[in-house]
Amino acid sequence: MASPDALAGHLASIVQSADDAIISKTLQGIITSWNPAAEKLFGYTADEAVGQSILLIIPPERHDEEAQILEQLRRGEAIEHFETVRVEKGGARRHISLTVSPIRNARGEVIGASKVARDITDRVRGERERAELLAREQAAREEAEALNRSKDQFLAVLSHELRTPLNAIYGWARVLSDSQLDPKLRARGDDAIFRNAKAQLQLVEDLLDVSRIITGNMRLELRPVGLKPVIETALDAVRPAAGAKDVELRSTLDPAAKTVLGAPERLQQVVWNLLMNAVKFTPRDGRIEIDLRNAGSQVEIVVRDTGEGIAPEMLPHVFERFRQGDTSTTRVHGGLGIGLALVRHLVDLHGGTVTAASRDRRGRDVHRASARGAGDGARPVRGRRGSRRIAGGPARAGGRRRP
Repeated sequence: MASPDALAGHLASIVQSADDAIISKTLQGIITSWNPAAEKLFGYTADEAVGQSILLIIPPERHDEEAQILEQLRRGEAIEHFETVRVEKGGARRHISLTVSPIRNARGEVIGASKVARDITDRVRGERERAELLAREQAAREEAEALNRSKDQFLAVLSHELRTPLNAIYGWARVLSDSQLDPKLRARGDDAIFRNAKAQLQLVEDLLDVSRIITGNMRLELRPVGLKPVIETALDAVRPAAGAKDVELRSTLDPAAKTVLGAPERLQQVVWNLLMNAVKFTPRDGRIEIDLRNAGSQVEIVVRDTGEGIAPEMLPHVFERFRQGDTSTTRVHGGLGIGLALVRHLVDLHGGTVTAASRDRRGRDVHRASARGAGDGARPVRGRRGSRRIAGGPARAGGRRRP
């Protein structure tokens, strides 16, 4: 049988050659031994570590762990495979798995502890990377599913929006086929056919504009433009719709507002869409205000209304194509959800930005659009895919609107 000295020597040899860091300490947390693997893992030599507190390798935010470990050791309890974080000499953090066992004297009293630390940093990093990869895959899958649902919803809404005017046109066409029809009814039918055909034409034109923007085929003929006549023309176009709801239109247009470099018909489309969106969501007897004013080197258009407001969860998405707060075919407000997306794209093509905000579900909405004045260094340049974009400095356009 081997002598105690031989056994001790054999044990010391195992400790010295072990791949895991093996450290012993007192019940006060003072390091008493430190093997070569501990030097390799934590960067401290045995001379630097022995006699120091074990807190030397414990991050400050984890000092409470040591107090709990020492308390368990005093009760004679071991700690098995405790995963935690320790800090090496250079300050880098290492993920480790700890096994801590009490050391007893001949009388069975706990006088210290032996700690085995295994570096699991690579394993933890791999697990984290796998978890992140799975999360990205899950997010991509959810995004694809949401896109498919959005497409299905869009097709349903598109079918409804196309069918409604077609039904009216078809119905009135059959009524008008009667040669004995009353002249007043015939005039009413002619008006209904014209109105619904115009609505369908507008729908198709908007879809074509979206297609042109997506494919990069939207072309702008840029020239200095005064925004006052642009806004007045847009106001004239929306007055019938506003009047049908008894919505008051107010305008304050600064005659000294700077000209901008842009495409007049597209700028009018921007204003018309903002105003029509306000009309659509402003209740009867409500009010819409539009202002034109200079704002430093910018020209600013502000549209205010007393509408319904934007739901907070919808606010980040109001300028996305085909996004609507209500996508059912029985919703109160019609449309495909592309008018405000066109606003964003057209403003972007003019070198600006567009934003949305809403005070609350019952408060006033504000639509704000701005662009750099034509005399402030803006110049037309060719953008990607043949589009034309205004450059030469920051120009922005903001809009508050509802989906």
